[in-house]
Amino acid sequence: MLESGYLAALIGPNGSGKTTLFRCISGTARRMQGEAVIDGISLSQNPAAYKEKIGYISENLSFFQEQSILENGQNLGIYFPEWSLEDYYFWLDKMELAPSRKVYQLSKGEAMKMQFCFALAHQPRFLFLDEPMAGFDPVFRRDFLAILKDVLEKDIGILLSTHITEDLDKLADYVLVLKNGRLIRNDTKESLEDQYRRSAREKNPDADPFKRFHIKDLLS
Repeated sequence: MLESGYLAALIGPNGSGKTTLFRCISGTARRMQGEAVIDGISLSQNPAAYKEKIGYISENLSFFQEQSILENGQNLGIYFPEWSLEDYYFWLDKMELAPSRKVYQLSKGEAMKMQFCFALAHQPRFLFLDEPMAGFDPVFRRDFLAILKDVLEKDIGILLSTHITEDLDKLADYVLVLKNGRLIRNDTKESLEDQYRRSAREKNPDADPFKRFHIKDLLS
């Protein structure tokens, strides 16, 4: 379960099923089993209304390549009742993207930024971010983490997967661990940190009880 205004980190080794899970809960792939529901709206029963509630950012870019960033927003935003051109401009400025740029001219990182801006412009309740920082340089990656904090303050929930788990150490409220397509852990970061330290002390009574916990430790 995701909560508005909180960030859940989705982690797991390569091939554990993170991208498959994102595709299932975003409605871009057929689900094998289970159900995704937001505010009582079921993905299987009312996919259009469900998708109005989410913003999904991944490596797959579904925009018109020959059109500009602005033109894509104007032409595709009409499919989302709450879409705001003013908000689109706001986030494009935050992401340092010129509205006049053609989509085919964008780098991988810039394409991710554009998806992020478009998603936020239609006022989602939740963001599903599958490796959103892929292609970001270290400087902008730090800025992006600050932007995510702003998003959380707008009471938008975030499910985020990244191989750079250090970025999640301070930002994540919950941690979900996938292994072989199964969710093996789902708890608050604080609870998992306590469990990790207790386990470390049981294995080694002399272990430092104040050793800093890192989310990546859950994968070891």
